[in-house]
This record gives sequence, C-alpha cells and structure tokens, in this order.
Amino acid sequence: MKRLILITTLIALFALSIGCAAAAVPDMRQVEPNAPAPPGAFEANDSATTGGVANQRKAQESQNQSGDGSQAQGDARMIVYTGAVSLQVNDTAETIAKIEGLLKNVNGYVANKSLVAFGKDKLRGSINIRIPATALATTLGEIKALGVKVLKESADSNDVTAEYVDLDARRKNLEVYEIELQKLLETVRERTGKAEEILAVYNTLTQVRGEIEQIKGRQRYLENTSTLATYTIELVPVEDVVVEGKPGWDPGRTARQALDRLVTTMQGLTDVAITFTLSDLPVLIILALPIVFFVWIVRALMKRRAPKKQAAVN
Repeated sequence: MKRLILITTLIALFALSIGCAAAAVPDMRQVEPNAPAPPGAFEANDSATTGGVANQRKAQESQNQSGDGSQAQGDARMIVYTGAVSLQVNDTAETIAKIEGLLKNVNGYVANKSLVAFGKDKLRGSINIRIPATALATTLGEIKALGVKVLKESADSNDVTAEYVDLDARRKNLEVYEIELQKLLETVRERTGKAEEILAVYNTLTQVRGEIEQIKGRQRYLENTSTLATYTIELVPVEDVVVEGKPGWDPGRTARQALDRLVTTMQGLTDVAITFTLSDLPVLIILALPIVFFVWIVRALMKRRAPKKQAAVN
C-alpha cells in the first residue's frame, strides 16, 4: 500500500512539473511573428524540444521544404478563409463543369453539390468547393467571371496561428510527460511488479496519450482548413430572376375566381336543400298532420249541415 501511494505521489509530481513547464511558455498571442523565442523555455524537456518555438519554426520550415503540407508558425500566418458567392448563370451544369476545371488547375476540388430541377431543362442549386489559400483570389475571380452577374457575395477569415502554437506547446509538454511515464512504468515493473502499481501508471499513460492524439487531430484540422479555403457557390438560372412590380390584368384569373365563387354558392344551396329535406321537412309534416285532420273534420261537418238547411228553407 505504501508503494502504491509512493507511485501515485511520483505521478502527481511529474504532472506538476510539466504544468510548471507549460506555464513558462510565453503567450504567443502577444508575441510578434518575428520575435525570437526566449532561451531556456524548453530546457527542462528532452533534446527534441530544445530551443522552444525557434526550433519549432525551423522544423516546420524544413517540413514545408520536404512537401509534407504542414505550415510554418514563424512568419506565415494560419488563416481560415470561408465565404459564399451567388451567381446568375445561363447554364448551371455547364458552369459547374467549368468551375471543376478551374479547381483542378490549382489542386482544388468540389466537396459536395446540391442541385434541383428548375423550369425546362434547367438546374438550380449550390456547390461547396475547396480552394488552396494561395490561389484563392485568382480562382475566385475566375469563377465569378463565369456568371452573368454576381447576385451576392460574403467572405470571412479567422486567424488560428495563436491556437496552433498553443496546441503545439501543449503537445510537446505532454510528449515529454509520456516519456517520463514510460520510464516510470519500466521501473515499477522491474522493482515491484505489483499489478495495482503498474495499472496506476499505465492508466495515467493512456490518458496522456489520448490527450496527445486529440491535440494532433485539432492541429491537423487547423492545417487543413487554413491550407484550403471553403466557399459555397450558389448557381441561379437566368429564368429564376423575379421581376418586381404589380402584375397586370389577368382575365383568366378573374374567370377562375368567379367560377370558384359560383361553385361555392351552388355547394351552399345544395347543402341547404339536403338539410331541409332530411331534417326540417319531416318535422313540418308531423306538425301539419293534426291541422290537416282538423280541417278535414270541419269540412265534413259543414257538408252535412248544408242539405238540412236547404230542406228547412223549402
């Protein structure tokens, strides 16, 4: 039990030392792009991290020269470009084919498209495209030139350089922590070999490895989105343009409205007749039977008295 407490204490001390090293890293949001990194910022780490941000810049530049696609964190800024353009076009399908050709020339591509039928042999919809940031202005101008008119346009940019540098510093510190934990794991296995002590170190090592992978994933995402700008191109056929103003006289529409009113009136009259025949008429007949019977009796009595009066007069 005492050894387990000792192992846990050592792990906590390692974590605290790494946290202190991370706190010593300067806030890159407030450092000029060309400012040199302070010496000794990463001297507590292994030789792979000596020189801090200065070595990181050199490594990134060498990677760019070797063609691995990662971006330098020195003079270059990591900007994420997004936007949307709405174009009025004569032929949607033809315009999409031309856009795909322009993107192919600069190593861009169409990420996805959404089109629907419109009118006769027409299409309307939008496509999402990825354009290399270095060719964004030129390619976007060529795409807009394909349309009859630009109906709407919007653009946005987000500088993620500081976030990337912070993530890189966190990753390096965690990687150093991971190495120390691996050494500690080997030491525990050799000296004690107890399962609970090995498991405690291994769980911490697994957690650190997971955090490193999450940071790497976020870095890859920032590299991808800053390398390729994302734009949505909406394509609107010429026939889709709505002419503003009041509509003119439409006799057909007037005739249809009058016919609708006639049908509605006839339906109302028919409903009244059906209701009267099936509901009101039987009640009236039942109420009228006593009256008819009374009138019939009165008329019969009057007919009988009439001959008697005639005989008396004679």
